[in-house]
Amino acid sequence: MSQDNRLLPSLPVERGLDRPLSDLVQPKSYGASMTEPAHLREYLTIVLKRKWLILSLVLVVTTLVTIQMYRTPSVFEAAATIDIEPKRDNPLASGKAGVIINTGRTMTDPTYVNTQLRLLENPALARQVIRTLDLENNPAFFGGQAQGGLLSSFRRIFSGEKKTPAQQSVELKNESVPVVPSNEVGNDALSPDELARLEPYEDTLAGGLRVEPIIGTNLVTLHYQHTSPELAQQIVNTLADAFIYNNFDREQGSTAHNMEMLGNRIAELQQAIRKEQEQIVNYAIANNIPVDEKPGNNLPAVRLATLSNQLLEAENNRKNLEALYLAALKEPDSNSVPEMQDNKRMQELRNKLDDLKQKREEMLVTYTPEWPAVKRLDAQIEPLEALLKKAPSEVLAAMRSRYESAKAKEESLRRSYNQQMGVTTEQNRSNIQLTVYKQELATNQQEYDTLRQRQRDLENSLTGGQQNNITVTNRARVPHEPVGPARTRTIILAFFLSLGIGIGLAFLLDYLDDTLKSVDDVDRYLHLPSLALIPASRAERPRLIGKRPPLPAEGEPSTALALTSDVRSASAEAYRHLRTSLLLSSAGQPPKTILVTSSQPSEGKTTTAVNTAIMLAQTGAQVLIVDCDLRRPRVHTNFGISNARGLTNYLSGERDLDTLVQTYEKLPNLKIMSSGPIPPNPAELLGSTEMRRLLDALSERFTHIVIDSPPAISFTDASILSTLVDGVMLVVHSGRSSRAIVRRAKQQLVDVGANIFGVVLNNVRLDAPDYYYSGYYSSYYAQQDYDEEPEASASESAVGRSG
Repeated sequence: MSQDNRLLPSLPVERGLDRPLSDLVQPKSYGASMTEPAHLREYLTIVLKRKWLILSLVLVVTTLVTIQMYRTPSVFEAAATIDIEPKRDNPLASGKAGVIINTGRTMTDPTYVNTQLRLLENPALARQVIRTLDLENNPAFFGGQAQGGLLSSFRRIFSGEKKTPAQQSVELKNESVPVVPSNEVGNDALSPDELARLEPYEDTLAGGLRVEPIIGTNLVTLHYQHTSPELAQQIVNTLADAFIYNNFDREQGSTAHNMEMLGNRIAELQQAIRKEQEQIVNYAIANNIPVDEKPGNNLPAVRLATLSNQLLEAENNRKNLEALYLAALKEPDSNSVPEMQDNKRMQELRNKLDDLKQKREEMLVTYTPEWPAVKRLDAQIEPLEALLKKAPSEVLAAMRSRYESAKAKEESLRRSYNQQMGVTTEQNRSNIQLTVYKQELATNQQEYDTLRQRQRDLENSLTGGQQNNITVTNRARVPHEPVGPARTRTIILAFFLSLGIGIGLAFLLDYLDDTLKSVDDVDRYLHLPSLALIPASRAERPRLIGKRPPLPAEGEPSTALALTSDVRSASAEAYRHLRTSLLLSSAGQPPKTILVTSSQPSEGKTTTAVNTAIMLAQTGAQVLIVDCDLRRPRVHTNFGISNARGLTNYLSGERDLDTLVQTYEKLPNLKIMSSGPIPPNPAELLGSTEMRRLLDALSERFTHIVIDSPPAISFTDASILSTLVDGVMLVVHSGRSSRAIVRRAKQQLVDVGANIFGVVLNNVRLDAPDYYYSGYYSSYYAQQDYDEEPEASASESAVGRSG
């Protein structure tokens, strides 16, 4: 089923009887929209439905923000730049205990930078500026920031920026003002009452001040905002002057203090150096230590070194002699010992012996061994051989003698060395202590020289004039253009913010709204066909809750009848669609007995029943409308007839239907049976056998019987009657009936076996975005001039005659 057919399900019915009747009566499926994805058009519909709420919220919020923005005076910003150079080193920057160290900082030191920035935001500095400029007695300091009136705001909106009287009254010159010394505005100089009185001024000044260091430089920019441009300029310049003055004052005080401490420290060092020098001399004399540390003056050390060298030589000599002697003793052949071979006496004996033997051999060639000459040679050879045999023992004895002599010398030198070693060790111990004394003397002497140099530098700086490391590089000028407030941006932001909130509120209200407002809601939540959409009457106006609408004047149609009095109206056309839907709601033949009910009171069921009966009667069929609402009957008031006798009379025993049924003069084939006197037990009467007999009897006389009943939720009357009729038509007030209540009413009817034809969505605002074809009826009838009500369609007449 298309969306248009769901909105007006009877439209295709009147134009095509060639289609199957089952397709025209029942939709193919209900609740299909539950599976359809949400489209942008649906979101747009939600927004357009509550467009007046959104527009009102946007208009109110934007207007209030605009007025507030233009009530707020313009803010001007003045800026001054100061240069904070690296601070020179403090002459007392030493690590000696007992000295106060105040090391100089540089702009690269984050501690120094942060300290200077915090000093610029110090309340004491703000207090100093307040006292310097006498802001306590300046009405422009606070008065210029007060909001103007509503009239001045509108003037500012349309005429542009103008100076306020408070701004015009400020006449400050761009000249330096003598700064009030910081000691006159300190916590000790002012009483608690004065400090408390100055706190609002300090907070206001601090609130408008912004300190901004320029990265990569020694420059710091001071920004100050105020509604008076002249006062903003004067405050920021005075703030820079006061900061520089305080820094210079601190430097001068620190210099004098440092000079005093420097002189005291130098005097202490001089006295300490003299004492340490005397201590070193006395100690050296007492311990026989040469004061002069030149080479050769330390005799014990020289003597120890000489003995050490001699001992090493004697030890080496003894080891060599010992090795030679032991090797000679172990050698079997004495002559093979190197000492034997190198002995000159033994060499001479061997040479002589060799010569004599050689001569003897030569003579033996000629002579015999008995030859006198040979015998003389033998006599010479024999003593030489005896001496040669005796020589090795003599050499060994000599080697042993030299070894023992070397050993004795070594022991003597070792004893001398050990004795001198004890003397030198004692002297070294004394030298260690003496070295400590000398190191202390050197440290104090070095510190003394450093402080003396710094004292001379400090004296030179005082003599040549001390310079401040903080200076003003760019003084503030009077600002001509305001920097705030950002009126246009704030107004635009308020506009879009309120628009977003309004749209969000629209979606929230739509989410929280659980009423049935459209055919889609009926399909989605009730799973019932929509028989028709009854538009809201343009004559209706909002009224107080609980107040009944006024009765129609004499000669005028009632409220219910007025809906269809104009045959060209959207309401009349809607009821004709309802008539067609009812006639085609049952297969085979149109329904005869139709029960009209609702879930709760004031949903328009009586009006729907009355106009449905009129539309059915306009087809030429005999129609009877029965008022079965025995608790609050309203049918007779709509037709302007008497309710003295009616349904309750018949159920009480009166059987003359002709006297109980009344005729509507403007439509003779429409009959009316009012409720009659209100009984004490309506449910028992409607559920009696007499009621069933009455409906059977009336069904033989009338083509259609329309029954008005009480609401289904409040009473059981509708449930009882639903079992006696062909079907039930459930009236739902669009935008008022809760889904849960309507579902409960439907469930009550289904539980008793009622046949529900469908839902009539009553009081629908067709001008809402949900129904984009709201001008269908008016535009269609505007093209044709009808002087009388259109006749029923051929399909309706055919169906009516078949009934």
